[in-house]
Amino acid sequence: MGKEWALPPVGEVMSTPSLPIPAEAVRTAPAAPSQPAASDARAGLAMSIATFAMAAASAIQAVLYLSKFGTNVRTDGFFVAFAIYTTFGVFSQSLRLTSVPLLVEPGARLSIRQFAAALTLIGLPVLIATGPLSGLLAHLIAPGLGAEGRHATESALPVLGGAMVLQLWAAGGATVLAIRARFNLVAGAYIAGAGAGLVVFLALMGTAGEQTLGWSMLAMAIVTCTWMLVGVRASGGMGVAKASLELRRLVRDASLILGRTAVYLAFNMLFVITLAFVGSHGATGDTTVLSYAYLFASYLVAGTGMALGMSRIPDMTRAARSERRAIVAETVPQGFRYAMLIVAPAMAGLITVGAPLIHRLFPGSLNAQGVHTLRVFATLLGPWTVAALLVAFFMPALFAVGRAQLLNALALPLVVVHVAATALGSALFGVNGAVGALVVAPGVFAVVLLVAGTGPTAVTIARQLLLDAARFLLLSAVAFGAGWLIGKAIPEELLAVTAAAAVGGVAYLGGLRLIARRQVEVLLAVLGRPAAA
Repeated sequence: MGKEWALPPVGEVMSTPSLPIPAEAVRTAPAAPSQPAASDARAGLAMSIATFAMAAASAIQAVLYLSKFGTNVRTDGFFVAFAIYTTFGVFSQSLRLTSVPLLVEPGARLSIRQFAAALTLIGLPVLIATGPLSGLLAHLIAPGLGAEGRHATESALPVLGGAMVLQLWAAGGATVLAIRARFNLVAGAYIAGAGAGLVVFLALMGTAGEQTLGWSMLAMAIVTCTWMLVGVRASGGMGVAKASLELRRLVRDASLILGRTAVYLAFNMLFVITLAFVGSHGATGDTTVLSYAYLFASYLVAGTGMALGMSRIPDMTRAARSERRAIVAETVPQGFRYAMLIVAPAMAGLITVGAPLIHRLFPGSLNAQGVHTLRVFATLLGPWTVAALLVAFFMPALFAVGRAQLLNALALPLVVVHVAATALGSALFGVNGAVGALVVAPGVFAVVLLVAGTGPTAVTIARQLLLDAARFLLLSAVAFGAGWLIGKAIPEELLAVTAAAAVGGVAYLGGLRLIARRQVEVLLAVLGRPAAA
């Protein structure tokens, strides 16, 4: 626990490097790094590029969507359906955590062919729910919207449902490629998909209305899935089935996969519940604004915590099987520290300069009230982001050491706690209370995972995690707060926002030299390692 570890650079909701490498190796070895170290760094870098390429494409679409359509009852209706899509998307990516132990040799319980067949079966109910039953589902997830809003939800569900199933299959392909250490193929698939989605979005923006983003997601899913499946075939194909693909066997395999993934589905359904409360009690446009704030925060979690966990799960699983060492205590604190180094300034930047910059560049996107609402929601989501990061780091480690049964037993209590907290927060403080309550269930969940994963050392590790979170959050608040105060003195809004962003960024980087110099040096060393190799 006393050592500093050099982690691979962070990446997305779909990544896959191995156990961390001592930073001393980075500082003392003058020659090129060892082959495993170089491989880890290259894998992490590839997945980081893929993740943030997707984030960049999504950001462009988000800004253009806001500029074109603003915030209204139809965008609210679309984003309710989009919340289902994003929830299922993260659930699909979580298969790369929960299914790896089922596929990793020695001791694999499923062949690649059985895994693929089970994913096909899992996709069928999704197509039914978002196709023939889309009207019923729209009434269920958008109870507070009027007829116009629910119509937008119902119209979006079939398109997004197809994208959901394709992303499920793409995630299955990424799982297989990760086990085979073909990370460049995985990264290439997601980058190509992001590019295709952006092209389709730009092409349909003038004709498809508020549904443009849904068609963009479908195009992205088609390209990503196709690329991934071609990669699986090129890297060894589907392999040989361990048993015949009879229906009873398929159901059993699908149940095995879903049973291990229930906790991820529950965790990501929390936002859908919150969105239902906001849709019922908030003003028109609140659902859209909250969706944007949540997507930004969730991309940060996916691009750091979940990416590192997914990228390391195959090797953590192998290490746990052979050595049974303290995987959780050795990986979570270090990974969390590097994630907070990136996440804290990003959230501070959104709150102080992001919203007004969007308003200034695209006046039709957010009015003054929308800017205020986005700032408030982003601030309320700050604590959720920290809790979600902890969960994103703890769960892969606990899956790797064989605690899947405990994790999934917590799925239902997690939802119950969230519903209770959201109802209470909404009753006391309205929409802001509902959004603020989003942190309660993940926070409690993170504490339970900490105790379950570290046992007697839980207090020591908790103190370390809290100190790391506090110092990066405080530095970000001071740096970007100073930038905001300086920007307020400049009359021209665009110059004010630009100055605030510049001052905040420079102040944060300067502060890192004081509070996290070693972490920055380690991160830069890992980033430079692939080139050296």
